[in-house]
Amino acid sequence: MKAFPAMWRTVKVLYDELFLWVWLSVLWWAGTLLILPAAPVAAGLHAAANRSANYKRVDSGFFWDAAKGQIKRSWLLVGTSFLLHVAIILNIVFYGNGTASWSRFVAILWLWVIVLVMMGGQYFLPLFWQQDDPSLRLVFRNAFILALQHPLYTLLMLIFQITLIVVSFATVLPIFLLMPASVAVAANVGLVMLLEDKGLAPPPPPGV
Repeated sequence: MKAFPAMWRTVKVLYDELFLWVWLSVLWWAGTLLILPAAPVAAGLHAAANRSANYKRVDSGFFWDAAKGQIKRSWLLVGTSFLLHVAIILNIVFYGNGTASWSRFVAILWLWVIVLVMMGGQYFLPLFWQQDDPSLRLVFRNAFILALQHPLYTLLMLIFQITLIVVSFATVLPIFLLMPASVAVAANVGLVMLLEDKGLAPPPPPGV
């Protein structure tokens, strides 16, 4: 199954540039805690991860260039994704607390919706950098098309990313050191390997 090679490649990419990913994770945490740079640092981290996923050279310079160059669009993308998740969660809570049987049924429907949004959401920032000319409209459209066309692969990669987060929390120290980069790398590797299978991304170089 293609998801498992993608998981293995994620581990390999993280190991090969371990110190870089630790450093970029620290920058992600710093930017996120300060709130205002949260979206740009997320965009910068995914820009670096996307280069690695596409077998390209990567260093912290690509992080800084992406973070500084896409402030507005990164906030539009991250902000829209955040508000979408919040809106769905509020609907789940509202209908889940209802006493009528139809209300519980609607809450279950919203649970399926948030699963779909989370599945597509893992592709948002990777697709932003995978495009030659980043377009937010195409990011959202293509993310959900990929999620619906390849539901099992997408779900397995989402579960893998959630597992990375859970393991990071359980081990305490890696939550700060590597968790943000591990999730970003997994999302980008997952996207690129899916696109390779569809003939929409260049194949791996010889020997990889």
